[in-house]
Amino acid sequence: MTDVFSDKLQAWRDYTGSPWGRIRYAVVAETLRRQCAQIGAGEPLRILDVGGGDARDSLPLARAGHDVTVVDPSRSWLDEAARRAEEAGVPLATIVGGLDDLPDGEWDLVLCHFVLQYRPVDPTDIAALARRVRPGGRLSLMTPNPDGRVLRELVLDGPAAAHAELGRDTVDVVTFGTTVRKVRLEDAVADVEGAGLEVVAIYGNRVANDLIADNAAKGEPGFFADLLALELAMCDREPFNRVGFAWQVVAARPA
Repeated sequence: MTDVFSDKLQAWRDYTGSPWGRIRYAVVAETLRRQCAQIGAGEPLRILDVGGGDARDSLPLARAGHDVTVVDPSRSWLDEAARRAEEAGVPLATIVGGLDDLPDGEWDLVLCHFVLQYRPVDPTDIAALARRVRPGGRLSLMTPNPDGRVLRELVLDGPAAAHAELGRDTVDVVTFGTTVRKVRLEDAVADVEGAGLEVVAIYGNRVANDLIADNAAKGEPGFFADLLALELAMCDREPFNRVGFAWQVVAARPA
């Protein structure tokens, strides 16, 4: 995994600065804020961000006063996370590692976002993550959504492209120049429940954005503000949460 990511930081910065990148992170910041409020009732939480890279998902949690540890196989990406945390004036712990060598212990909230699709099919990955969740704590999983990709292809390239997407088992990741497997929501939910956790929320990410072909409009401040407001309103509503660019599942370990 390190070879795929280590030399792609500039491409990643370009993506995160785009309107669709900003929407992706704004929605996750809100969903995680809600989850932290439910877990801790305002108390600081211990958070483990597995495959967290430059800490785009977990740094806002550190800013909110939580104790965040980022685990990632790429030293250069962890250095970027540490740099961003220093700029923000907040502490952030980093560990070089991955799903195969997670640190021992239990956390209030464990994040594993955009990691599973790079791994072979193996339900023990989610089981390993679940073991790091304390009783009453929660696990947040997130990957690209195969169903959302079909609708995106339909809007951008027409029915033939959408039909072809239905038959694909892999996804091309342009930013990193690689190909990953599709991870279906229902399969992840089954693995989560098999690991003894209970699903408490399903969110959709970039539901509206990826159905709008006019990317130039997204750069207009007023349009972007309206689009983000719509995304935040739709992210937890059925059936919209099932058809975005990505799905996010949050599951709790019974107390």
